[in-house]
Amino acid sequence: MNKKEIAELAAWTAKSIKDTLTMDGRKLDAAGEDIIREYVQTDLTNWQRGEKISVESSAQLVQEIFTRRRHETKTEDEVFNAMMILCSKFPAFVESQKREREAEAERLAEKMPAVKV
Repeated sequence: MNKKEIAELAAWTAKSIKDTLTMDGRKLDAAGEDIIREYVQTDLTNWQRGEKISVESSAQLVQEIFTRRRHETKTEDEVFNAMMILCSKFPAFVESQKREREAEAERLAEKMPAVKV
């Protein structure tokens, strides 16, 4: 993914969380949505840079962003809960993507003829 795709996915994820909370009768203000977007974008960027993604590293990122930006939102609980849920699921997402890429690489390697140099 490039920067633009990461930014779009992060914005879409934050908007989806806001819409889901709204359907459940809870609220997420614009600042809260932006805090969630920043978290998702930063975690995806770190992953694309090749950093090891774990629950601990994601939780540390949540804590850093939330500590720095919590004063901007009036929906602190919803923001923090959404970010913690995302951070608990992100490492599994990364591992799933890795397995899919490896399986795809194996399929391609089987189909491609050997190249002699």
